[in-house]
Amino acid sequence: MSLVLIADDDKGARAQLKKVLEKAGHKVLEATGGQQALDLARADDVDLVLLDIKLPDKDGLQVLEEMRAEQKLARVPVMVMATEADNDTLVKTFRWDVVDFIPKPFNADVLAAKVGAHTRLNQAYKFSRKLTKEMYMSRIDRMETEMRATDEDVSEAERHFRWMQPKPPQVEGYRIEVCYKPLGRLGGDFYDFVWLDRDRLAIVVGDVSGHGIQAAILQVMARKLISLALRQENGDLARMVEFANRELTNDLPPGSFVAACAAVLDTRNHTWKHVRCGVPYPILFRGAEVDSVVTPGGPLGLTQNTEWRMDAGLFQCELSFGDGLMLLSDGVIELPIDDKGGQFETEGLIKAISDTDPGASFIAKVAERVDIEHKSEDDITMITVMRFVEPKSNT
Repeated sequence: MSLVLIADDDKGARAQLKKVLEKAGHKVLEATGGQQALDLARADDVDLVLLDIKLPDKDGLQVLEEMRAEQKLARVPVMVMATEADNDTLVKTFRWDVVDFIPKPFNADVLAAKVGAHTRLNQAYKFSRKLTKEMYMSRIDRMETEMRATDEDVSEAERHFRWMQPKPPQVEGYRIEVCYKPLGRLGGDFYDFVWLDRDRLAIVVGDVSGHGIQAAILQVMARKLISLALRQENGDLARMVEFANRELTNDLPPGSFVAACAAVLDTRNHTWKHVRCGVPYPILFRGAEVDSVVTPGGPLGLTQNTEWRMDAGLFQCELSFGDGLMLLSDGVIELPIDDKGGQFETEGLIKAISDTDPGASFIAKVAERVDIEHKSEDDITMITVMRFVEPKSNT
């Protein structure tokens, strides 16, 4: 039996709604205002909220905003009710992930059918989520047991960890290189390549807060979640950021976060776009010109409070022959260059790329400038993507 919360200041409307819902087999809670609705939703594990858009103390949009900012209420499905609603109001409500709109006066049969469908989906989702969390906890427990076991067992885990890292795809007309070096035997950096269709390749570089076994577990989850979001949103980077931030905020341990950069390369039209969320600025190189691509964007998974802007800046450009970009984690710019605490910094990285001979590897030049193998103090990830012309054969 599902629990439905009705938030409506109209006593007659609440009574009619309650009658329809109880006849359909639902338990019902009633609230006459927005604050009472929030209090009841926090106190009980409701399966769905029927929310009138106009309430005396807080309007529906404010209630929606506060619900989506709280971990417990962020995923509760909400159906909005209104006698009259203009298009602007409807658009604003759906930005807060409402599942449906119910016009007043309502059709009892249609309402009962919609509530039944959404509550069944929510209960199935909660059951699936519970199983998923139990699975992850089981995996973490097993991994921690392995880390306390013999060195041979740890070495086996390390081999599996490295084997799971994605291989750079072969893309006609492009050179893609990867450098991935965890600080320890298991790392918190991650990267991925996801084909969205035959022409568009999504590329991800990320870094989970912390180190060791927990970071290694979380980075696997974060990589898969961001890759799933890219596929689900069909390469829409703004919606991917919203999806990933919402899910990570609910799933990450308190205080943890994920810094990432996600890009989409259109290999047919030779266009590039990316969003940056907390990792160092990507480096763009156009012939002799090399510089950082500065866009706003904070780490994912810290909060859903709307005061913290999720407007990760979108960068777009066309790639001509010889153009390319480097995505990187902060371990690269924090590489030590002397015994006095000096670091490679973005300036050192740009200088290394600028000094790279035509056709040579940018990553190899960076490795030449600093001792990546022995002096790194953090996980290191670099991915370079460059458009080039393959030399013609003489045969």
